[in-house]
Amino acid sequence: MKYTIGLFIAIIGFVLASHHLEQGISAYWDFVAFTVVGLGSLAVLLITFPSAPFGLLVRRFVAKFLMGSPSLKSHIERCLKVFQEKKIEGSDQSIEAQILRDGLELLSLGMDSERIAQILSRRFEQHTQRLNLLSGWLKRGSKYPPAFGLAGTVLGLIHLMRGISAGIDTKETGIRMAVALVATFYGLLISNMILNPLGEWLQEEIKRDEVKAEASLQLIQLLSEDATILEAHEMMNSFLMADEKTNLSFSSIQGEEAA
Repeated sequence: MKYTIGLFIAIIGFVLASHHLEQGISAYWDFVAFTVVGLGSLAVLLITFPSAPFGLLVRRFVAKFLMGSPSLKSHIERCLKVFQEKKIEGSDQSIEAQILRDGLELLSLGMDSERIAQILSRRFEQHTQRLNLLSGWLKRGSKYPPAFGLAGTVLGLIHLMRGISAGIDTKETGIRMAVALVATFYGLLISNMILNPLGEWLQEEIKRDEVKAEASLQLIQLLSEDATILEAHEMMNSFLMADEKTNLSFSSIQGEEAA
């Protein structure tokens, strides 16, 4: 959501600046600049793509920007529900949900709690490693569009110089110079509004995953130790800010004591 809002604000700024300069959006369109910068950047991104599944990146973007990922508080509430019901509902494919689902399965098989913690921690490390590779790929890729923008500008200047030698007028010279600079503009936009922000965003998502995954791991550990609902509640609340903490109903404690 923050990325979408930020991108929207940047677009508004661009539109307002264009309006102030009394120029339409068409003034910033150039086919040569688009092909050189766009296709050149895409080619380098394909060449440097890491050994990580591209589907993971797509699913992450879809879950975040189209479906919306659950907050930490909602995940804590889900953990407490799993603790009471000893099952997880839904088909959520997030790493924190997978840890809960796999942990419950391993517990049902009677596996040792330390071994379960090792297995689940390793699975999360693999998940984090893949996301780090994708994040680094996006951030590294952000340095190429400006370079291709410069290449497009050079092509435009070559075209300009040839035109000057052929005797073009002052008006045509200015137009060709403006077109040449559009390529640099494209490169800066792609780098600083798309690739680098997305790479930074993915890094922040990894940090959020770490907190949620840690909560899931702790929940499975509590289940393996036959902890009480009060212990589980206090442990889960330790992941939240003071004003976000959930309240434990007296009926939940009574229900566990009766069981």
